[in-house]
Amino acid sequence: MRKLIAPLCAASTAVVLAVMPTTAQAAGIEDGAPLVAAQNEIIDELATLGWPGQDPENFYPGALDHPNADAATVVWGTPGNPSTYQVEAKCAQFLTASLKHAYTWATDAWFTSGTGFRSPSSEQYYEAFTDTSADGALEDMSDHISRPSAQRVSDLHAGSVIAVKYLDGSEGGATGHMMVVQSVAPFERDGNSATKEYAVRVADSTSAPHGVAFSSRTSPHWAFKDSRVEGSPGLTTKEWSGAGRGTIFIQADTTTGKPTGHWWGRNEAAFNTVANRPMVFVDITR
Repeated sequence: MRKLIAPLCAASTAVVLAVMPTTAQAAGIEDGAPLVAAQNEIIDELATLGWPGQDPENFYPGALDHPNADAATVVWGTPGNPSTYQVEAKCAQFLTASLKHAYTWATDAWFTSGTGFRSPSSEQYYEAFTDTSADGALEDMSDHISRPSAQRVSDLHAGSVIAVKYLDGSEGGATGHMMVVQSVAPFERDGNSATKEYAVRVADSTSAPHGVAFSSRTSPHWAFKDSRVEGSPGLTTKEWSGAGRGTIFIQADTTTGKPTGHWWGRNEAAFNTVANRPMVFVDITR
């Protein structure tokens, strides 16, 4: 099945935060755990409001009749008081806010020095993560960003960041998509011995959940249900937007392990090749 509305992740200009950062330590050690913890906290707290209860506090600007806005609002509130949490942000904005909340080094000055922007869009993140030239963006960010040279899908782990650039366009002017990995598992999808597929659980903010919210009890969607889907098998379902967790399916070349493309969700037919939507993987370090 195919979504009628493509997931959006357009350019951003500002992020408003309530921040209680953790302490960054010695450089060079992989340290994505604080990022995962920050995103889990805000997603899990908002989730206790249910759907549609969390929709006023957690939404993707421009989706589901919500007003579009260049500036984002992302607030980590008081644990146990979910109404004090808020996410009104596109995917890149949510990542930037999460990094700022999780790490003391993730300041406006650090983002500007590395990417040229205080709040990069998905395309700007992708360009920075793929700029391997001497004294380029990746070098400027190397104190806290590491790009594994092999770029194997199997090497993704909790805390890895995936940046996707849309070369083929998208409804709403999306430039790409940003995701933080929660888990990775092999998953045979196409029966092709020249490729290998992986189910990659991610946290992100999106206008369209991962996988079509189809109510059939036999739908493969339910084994990989997105947290932004309301309903159960055999009952009426509805998709919401904003911050949450879902599963994308990445195909890799069997020989190199590098990505060849991805499906947005388990029961979505559209395959996005890396020729049209290239992706890059990076790790957070301290």
